[in-house]
Amino acid sequence: MGVVGRVCVCIGAGGALVLSLLLTSSPATAQSALLDALATRVTLAHPNGVATLVAVDQIIRSGDTVATDKSGRAVVTYPDGSTALLEENTSLTIEFLQTNAGDYVVRMRQSLGRVWYAVTRAVTLGSRYEVRSAGMASVIRAGSDSYVTVSPSGETTVVTISGTVDTTANGVDVAVLAGSSTTASAAGAAARPNTPAPSTPTPTTAPAHAPTPAPTPAPSPTSAFVPPVSTLPPLPTSAPTKPKTPSPTLPLATPRPSAAPAPAPLPVKDKFGPRKDAPGQPPPKTNSAR
Repeated sequence: MGVVGRVCVCIGAGGALVLSLLLTSSPATAQSALLDALATRVTLAHPNGVATLVAVDQIIRSGDTVATDKSGRAVVTYPDGSTALLEENTSLTIEFLQTNAGDYVVRMRQSLGRVWYAVTRAVTLGSRYEVRSAGMASVIRAGSDSYVTVSPSGETTVVTISGTVDTTANGVDVAVLAGSSTTASAAGAAARPNTPAPSTPTPTTAPAHAPTPAPTPAPSPTSAFVPPVSTLPPLPTSAPTKPKTPSPTLPLATPRPSAAPAPAPLPVKDKFGPRKDAPGQPPPKTNSAR
């Protein structure tokens, strides 16, 4: 093989390597997502297919529809870490598209319920996440947290928690900033301008990178069990005098009971009769005559 042939081989090998790298980093390799059922009941339906109950993690392809009933919840995780959290009674169809400019688009068609969207970053430069309903189309910018609610009548409300969500309804564009919301009806009426966001509900499971509130500092050991000053009773102006309990007085000497008198001794009866020399006996007789 000549020098020219060797150069051609090297150029061809280098071109094949560059092409393989481009294909590896192409958005087509990321056209899937992971479905995780958080609570029953969750179903997954493929295009022109029958809905099946999700018991374990499933791979979502373009055109698949995820639905939850009154007790089901599910989370969809994309390759870049972005998530879509479906609450109860929600339906979401996911499509992976590629525009003529080569941009990578994740289009989620939400027909019912509430979904929390957390977009970390675009998969590639110029790519985006879209949310569409019967009355509104939205583009969620990278680094934004929001949720979209679609009522049974088709009315769509977008609430932005952080970042910015660009919405379009009946040809009117509205950028929904953090802390605000916009609503459009299913009839194609223009979305109302930014309005203060309603009280934000708490999702059953927070998005992957949802901001977490600052932890409450733990009380110091010296004040952990001390009640607030306002709850303490007022201190008395002078200490109350505690009454003294009188102690019982003991007698100086305890009288002792006197001994009972001893009984008189009984006379001893002589079996031979009274003795002659006993007291009270007559004197003995003397024989004077001999």
